[in-house]
Amino acid sequence: MLIMTFATKSLSSVPAGLTRVAIRGVAQMTSRVTSLVKALMHRRAVMRLSELDERGLKDIGLVRSDVEGALASSWLNDPSSILAARSSATTHVASARREEGLRQASLKPQVPLNTLATPRASAAAVDPVACSA
Repeated sequence: MLIMTFATKSLSSVPAGLTRVAIRGVAQMTSRVTSLVKALMHRRAVMRLSELDERGLKDIGLVRSDVEGALASSWLNDPSSILAARSSATTHVASARREEGLRQASLKPQVPLNTLATPRASAAAVDPVACSA
């Protein structure tokens, strides 16, 4: 009968550089697998977003082409990050428009309330405002 013995080396006999390289390789592989799994999970969620109607997409600041464009990206990329960037860009444009509207409204001359209650003759002194209603 043959008896086999295994000689085990202690970790201290393995060069430290080789150990570090092996640990980094395993860590990189783990992070890549983790990011791939997250990308696939987020892709499934974005596919559910494509089932929403236009009104539902508009509520979250997206349009159908945004969702389709995110799904057209590589399987290795996370489509939710693309949608987040597009949604925030849309939000920034909307807030810039809102701020510009408020700025222009503050530049217009305000008519005092007491001049609105005056008779027609004194109202002629105030600039006329055209109304296309």
